[in-house]
Amino acid sequence: MTTDPFRQIFWQTWRDLVFVHWEVDAAAIDALLPRELEPDLFGGRAFIALVPFRMTGIRAVWLPPIPGTDRTLETNVRTYVRRRGAGAEAIPAVWFFSLEAESTLAVKVARSMYGLPYFKASMRYARELRCEGVESARAESTRLWPEPAPARSLVEADFDHAAPFAEAAAGTLEHFLVERYALYARHRGRLTHAVVRHSPYRIRAGVLRAVDAGLVEAAGVPRPRADLAALVHQAQDVTVRIGAPRVVE
Repeated sequence: MTTDPFRQIFWQTWRDLVFVHWEVDAAAIDALLPRELEPDLFGGRAFIALVPFRMTGIRAVWLPPIPGTDRTLETNVRTYVRRRGAGAEAIPAVWFFSLEAESTLAVKVARSMYGLPYFKASMRYARELRCEGVESARAESTRLWPEPAPARSLVEADFDHAAPFAEAAAGTLEHFLVERYALYARHRGRLTHAVVRHSPYRIRAGVLRAVDAGLVEAAGVPRPRADLAALVHQAQDVTVRIGAPRVVE
């Protein structure tokens, strides 16, 4: 009998997720990663993502929700990684270049507990269902602190409100991009790894209407070219179990 090493420490619900992905130069990503990690590629291609969403129901497993601390807007810049030279990961992983949040407490807790590069930001998020059956999402973020600031992002995307949500099929690019249940971070000089658990995403494709990828550029990643088509997806809400970080030996 084996013991499950997963130890949950937080609950969260992720709502109104929009994933915007661009293909980027793998060598440019590799140069920004810790030496222990390398880009996880799909058909030889590396990707960067800008992901705005709402986070609600935030609480430690041993506490009830605390009003005023249980929700925040977030926008993160992420890429996909694996241990260098180790082949495929048992649990596909994410590396965050930055995570913007409007909650000061979320920023401080995530930085201290996980070593994640959270930044305090002024943020807005709006959804609108237009009469022609188009659902629009618009997310804006302007970094306040710490440096490098200011840095800004804007995502405006449209989705067919009648289009069904569905799980991404295994082996597809969509599955590679969204079905990620682990993260790496650098905390106090050491590489750490944490696992999250939630039901598979149910997604649908959309169209990017406007974007400011300033947060991508602030992370040191070349800003996606205006003529480079983005992959855009909307995801249904998921309730998430956040695991404790562990040091990677």
